[in-house]
Amino acid sequence: MSMAAESGARLTPRLEAGTAVARRHWVNREYLRLTLALLATPVTLGLAWLVVRHGTLPLGNVRSAALTTVMFCLLTIGLVLYVHRLPLLSFPSLFLAVTFLFTCSPLILYLFEGGDAFLSWEVVDTQGILRGMPVVMLAFSSFLLGALLLPTQILALAGAAGSTAGRAADITPRLRALRTVGFAMYAVSALLIAASSLAGGTLSFAVEGGYAAYHDAKRSGAIPQVVGVFVAHLLPWSLLILTATSADRRSRRQVVLLAVPFIVVMLGVGDRGGPIATMSVVASGLYLMGARIGLWRSLAIVALIAFLIPTILNLRQVPISEVSVSTFANAATNQVQAANTFGDDPVSGFLSSMSSVYQTLMGTVVAVPDTEGYHLGRDYLASLTVAVPFRSIIFPFLGAEIERLPPSQWILPLLHPGKNAGLGYLQLAEAYLQFGALGVVGLYLIFGWGLTRLWRSMTSKAPDPRALAFALIVVMEMLLWVRNSSSFGVRAVAWGWIIVYVIPALLTRKRSAEPPRVETVAVPHR
Repeated sequence: MSMAAESGARLTPRLEAGTAVARRHWVNREYLRLTLALLATPVTLGLAWLVVRHGTLPLGNVRSAALTTVMFCLLTIGLVLYVHRLPLLSFPSLFLAVTFLFTCSPLILYLFEGGDAFLSWEVVDTQGILRGMPVVMLAFSSFLLGALLLPTQILALAGAAGSTAGRAADITPRLRALRTVGFAMYAVSALLIAASSLAGGTLSFAVEGGYAAYHDAKRSGAIPQVVGVFVAHLLPWSLLILTATSADRRSRRQVVLLAVPFIVVMLGVGDRGGPIATMSVVASGLYLMGARIGLWRSLAIVALIAFLIPTILNLRQVPISEVSVSTFANAATNQVQAANTFGDDPVSGFLSSMSSVYQTLMGTVVAVPDTEGYHLGRDYLASLTVAVPFRSIIFPFLGAEIERLPPSQWILPLLHPGKNAGLGYLQLAEAYLQFGALGVVGLYLIFGWGLTRLWRSMTSKAPDPRALAFALIVVMEMLLWVRNSSSFGVRAVAWGWIIVYVIPALLTRKRSAEPPRVETVAVPHR
């Protein structure tokens, strides 16, 4: 018997034993999944009934209700990650973390500071805060139930399913075309931002007047809409496309280097949602592409994001022209007097900077359906208009006038009377505004099943770069949707599909249609 045969004979029993152990663990996790699904179903139905009756948790005070809500949401997150063995950078993890921060931060802050947690709010409705807690719990319970509808996987013996080191990307013409599209989007975005800024627009507003001046210019039309689209969407999407097509370590380093100017630009205009969501999803994409991002590096990314959130919020009060090392240090330590977090410690400053959007849920559960009826999906349908290419030109040409009042504008007079701009909105509040408890259960059941299924499809085998790029774009916009309206999700699906699938296909078809070049070789005369 040859040495190779002997080695294979010795290895076969080990593989069989390892497979048997993996299968045994899988069976145990399946029993756990089914048990948790049976337990989560009545809990979800009970919370839905409580929301339908516009009730509050049957506890003695706000503190007890807040503690119960926070612990319940943390428990559901832990169960989702444990049952499906998901890493911190997985799509469900990112979505649950962002949703938890925007819904539970004011409750955690209340546990620390009591009523002082809401000092920066113009309107504080204790009954609305209490009514909002069962809605938050219902969303997390529904997400858990949706994730539990998906069977668990038999884990690979070689390690985590997400470890893609050593995968060889299929270098096809469409992959090269997609990467070219990513670089072109990044270059065009950079040129537009630079040209507009030098002409006295875009960044020049932030240089002179900071965040407020920049966004006033956007609302007034002083910044061209096309420039705003490139800054807010196409520039970060280009990074996600480059991430999905980074087949080796060198290309992954390129993504990291190209991300730095983007983050600096977004910091300059005071945007925290864009860079933070992009950083998170880029890290998730690099993990899928084989980058060695383990637990400690994931925690380092989380710490960096936690540091940037209040820092960016504080820097909004300072024009770019006045930013220095000392002002940045003041922003990082909550020493900017004009900011709501002035004088707070790092933890309180972080929680406070994430808390304000809960007001939209507070106002919604108080007003709906007593003074404002359920919208019955009207806002979801109206948001579909953003999927129409060049709608600002096509609709007026056809004589169509589509009046769309975003939920953030509907709630604005209740929370900030007399102001033109509000807090944005909350995905959870929008779901409740449409269909009440049924809308919350339906939306988060879909998210729980869909995001878990999407992550699994990206880790089960070497992902198609186009599918991965499209998935990263959708996930990033979903993270932004957590504190916005549904148009973010619609835009990602419609325009992301065109950019990732249609444009590279057209480029490759054009190249394949070109006749092959015939090279002539001069033959010397004898």
